[in-house]
Amino acid sequence: MELQQLKLFVTVAEEGHLTRAAERLFTSQPAVSAQLRALEDSLGVVLFDRTPKGMNLTSAGKQLLVQAQATLRAAEQMMSKAKSMKGEVIGEIRIGVNSDFSFLKLPQLVSLMKEAHPGIQLSLVHGMSPDILLDVRKGQLDAGFYFGPCDYANIQKNLLKEVETAIIIPAEWDDEVPLLPLHELAQQPWIYTTERCPFFQLMQQLLAERHTEIAKVALVDTEEAIREFIKFGHGIALLRADDATRAEQEGWGKRWQGKSPTLPLSLALKSQRVQEPALKALIATMAQLWPALNEAQLAENAG
Repeated sequence: MELQQLKLFVTVAEEGHLTRAAERLFTSQPAVSAQLRALEDSLGVVLFDRTPKGMNLTSAGKQLLVQAQATLRAAEQMMSKAKSMKGEVIGEIRIGVNSDFSFLKLPQLVSLMKEAHPGIQLSLVHGMSPDILLDVRKGQLDAGFYFGPCDYANIQKNLLKEVETAIIIPAEWDDEVPLLPLHELAQQPWIYTTERCPFFQLMQQLLAERHTEIAKVALVDTEEAIREFIKFGHGIALLRADDATRAEQEGWGKRWQGKSPTLPLSLALKSQRVQEPALKALIATMAQLWPALNEAQLAENAG
């Protein structure tokens, strides 16, 4: 029995499906099935019930899953300890970026990391929040910023900030529009995000509470595109409150006077990797920039 087999076992248990497990492990479904059979043969027990809808843990599988997870954590901690004993922390950290670099304080982060940990290289990869979470889970990213909730059990969720939002209206529109109640504002032209965007989900929740339908004139998937559409007077949009402040200062938008909800901004890491020296260095450095990211919260999440 090898650690790779235990990792495969845990991955299949987390996904509940051979194909999805194969995608996470960057291999084929037949290969996963064969390795799983080999592990069951070596253990002398059946770990899963195979059904048309997926893979369900047997009673024995549930008991052994806990031990497999503990074994993998111990192996990862041993590897991290060995690396830290070498002295300087080195390596590459791939970070998923879901918003403007300045808003996420990335220039400051790069400067602080370069000063404190010159052996660590940061690679910043832009993406949407759901894609970033999936890539962290698969191991394609080491960490990632995301808006909104995260339902994955194997992801450590580190809240950075409750982000204030605002509905922004083109500056050229009538001055009465910012004063309209939401159900009337909804009848105006709107620039909307795609359904996979947390801002879409937030707007849907806001409108659902008032049983209000919205008039959509465009669907875009980046914040910069939304801002450009507002600048040209094409429609209204829900963005961050700091975007509204910028719009007012630069003269291309004005803020709706009603109350807008907040949206959590968090940093995701795979739970099994939080003790790796490079990621610990990243979190410690980020804590200097994000007050909510404190050692007490990290200790609680890691435990």
